[in-house]
Amino acid sequence: MEPKKSNQDNSDAMAYVKSLKIALKRRFAGEYLVWIRGGRTGAAPVRGALSHTVWRTICTNLDGLA
Repeated sequence: MEPKKSNQDNSDAMAYVKSLKIALKRRFAGEYLVWIRGGRTGAAPVRGALSHTVWRTICTNLDGLA
């Protein structure tokens, strides 16, 4: 039996996403990280019910880590 390959993303950016305790923030951060890594093509993820301050903080943090 072969060991499973690890597809875990252990980057600092993913650690930040996982550290967010509120599901709405975590979902947005995950989508934003995928968008960054995809070359920022297409529309940016919608912030939904997040306040402008929280949204901007998450974006700034991920821009610095990714």
